[in-house]
Amino acid sequence: MHWLDGGETNLQNSALLCERHHTKVHHGFRVERQPEGHWRTWRPDGTEIGVPSPLLQPAA
Repeated sequence: MHWLDGGETNLQNSALLCERHHTKVHHGFRVERQPEGHWRTWRPDGTEIGVPSPLLQPAA
């Protein structure tokens, strides 16, 4: 639960952001850690910001 909705503030639900991205969160962007540890981000309009696959795949 988000801290604005009464959720706790602790290390398990925190993220270290640079100043630019911290400011974006205050302007409606959302960052959320998934249970498996991956991060997801959304724009203020609710659309998700996707992360492209790497251009180079590791050698087998």
